[in-house]
Amino acid sequence: MSAIALTLAIGRYDHVEDLTTGRIAPDGIRLTCLTLPVEEIFFRFLKHREWDVSELSFAKYAALISQGDRSLTAIPVFPSRIFRHSSIYVRRDGAVRTPQDLAGKRIGLPEWAQTAAV
Repeated sequence: MSAIALTLAIGRYDHVEDLTTGRIAPDGIRLTCLTLPVEEIFFRFLKHREWDVSELSFAKYAALISQGDRSLTAIPVFPSRIFRHSSIYVRRDGAVRTPQDLAGKRIGLPEWAQTAAV
C-alpha cells in the first residue's frame, strides 16, 4: 500500500519539531509540513483551504460549527501548549494589583474568537 500524501500547516513549537523537520515520519503518510505564523495559517486555511491538515483556533472552529459550517473535522491535538493565565498583563499605574481586583473589570482581546478567551 502506498503512503497517503498530506500537507500540514502548523506553528513552530519545540514539541512538534521532530515531525516538522522530518526526523520522525508518521506510518503510511508522506507528510509535507509548512511552518508559518499561526495568524497566516488560520487565514489562508479558512479562506483558501490551501492544505490538507491545519492548526486552527478552537474558538474559530466552534464559531464555524455554530454557523452551520461542517466542512472541517476537528481532532484532539493541542500543538500550542501555553498556560494562558501566565500571560495577563496589567497597567503599572492602574488599580489592579491582585487577581481579585479583576472582578467586574473589562479586559481586552485581539478578537472575540481567540481561543485563549474561550
